[in-house]
Amino acid sequence: MTNQTEGVWIIDADARTLYANASMASILRTTSAAMLGKTSFNYLFPEDMGAAQKLFEGKQKGDPSPFHFRLRCEDGSAVWVDVLGTPMRNAQGEFIGIVGTFSVSPNQR
Repeated sequence: MTNQTEGVWIIDADARTLYANASMASILRTTSAAMLGKTSFNYLFPEDMGAAQKLFEGKQKGDPSPFHFRLRCEDGSAVWVDVLGTPMRNAQGEFIGIVGTFSVSPNQR
């Protein structure tokens, strides 16, 4: 069962937001409605884009490993999160997106 303080963020195969719960929006200092349709890459600092792309490609290949990452909040501030991203596949086995749970890291670094 998901902790109420955990953010839940579902993106499609193009990294576009399909769903974000209120906790996820709160982590990013925005609203769930404002996140819809935006790519997850909108919430990154430019210098983190390469690392994020590698993580996304790993998820496309089926890597379920958790990771620690820095996100850029709507106000431009940084927040470190611990992420468990689970790749989603359709009945044909094709990658269709990722369901992620996010919690603010206890040690912001």
